[in-house]
Amino acid sequence: MIYLKKYCAIILVIYNIVYFAEPGQVENLTLTPSSHNIIVNWMKPILNSHCVTQYVIYWEHALSGSNDSRIVSSEYDSFVIEELDACVDYNVSVRAKNEKDESTDAVTGNITTETVGNYHVQIILLCL
Repeated sequence: MIYLKKYCAIILVIYNIVYFAEPGQVENLTLTPSSHNIIVNWMKPILNSHCVTQYVIYWEHALSGSNDSRIVSSEYDSFVIEELDACVDYNVSVRAKNEKDESTDAVTGNITTETVGNYHVQIILLCL
């Protein structure tokens, strides 16, 4: 009598799974106005900061509702919004995105651009 042993070959199939974690919100958003510019600064998200590939900076003119946005690389942590109207409220937000264009909610701040020139000197000259 001959006994044959049957061997089962276990074949491991390894899938290359790439997980794109969604980055958290940017930290410490600060807005610094001048008459026609706003300097926007932020810190990278604490949650899944390694997944950030770009930041989206968005701004909206509070009176007219006109808006614009720019995308910057994850290497940056600041941006200057230029050619704005003086003495106007702007809503500014920054959102971190990953490679699959996924993100959490943006961090938003409101700021008023400064007036043009020296306002106090203009009032004095008008009163003379």
